Amino acid sequence: MDTLIIDQAMAFVRRLKDKNHDEVPEWQDYQELVKAHLPNPFNLRFKMPQEYYYAWLRGKGLNHQECLIRMGLISDTEPGESGRKPFWKFWV
Repeated sequence: MDTLIIDQAMAFVRRLKDKNHDEVPEWQDYQELVKAHLPNPFNLRFKMPQEYYYAWLRGKGLNHQECLIRMGLISDTEPGESGRKPFWKFWV
């Protein structure tokens, strides 16, 4: 993720929070606002940038680690917690 885009997204979320009395809009409303905020010159299907999703999660009050887990960028469990062997070690 690009930190410059994250900073811009956080500023966008802060402006939205100021307008909404310190509340982050719901996900569907937020998607529409981001779609209007980011120009799409090629009229392609809109895909939410990771940085704006991260900023929305941070606006909801999650910390950095929780945001990465929620986005699926890191796992929330340690390897080996399940007690099972990995698939490729079945012959050992």
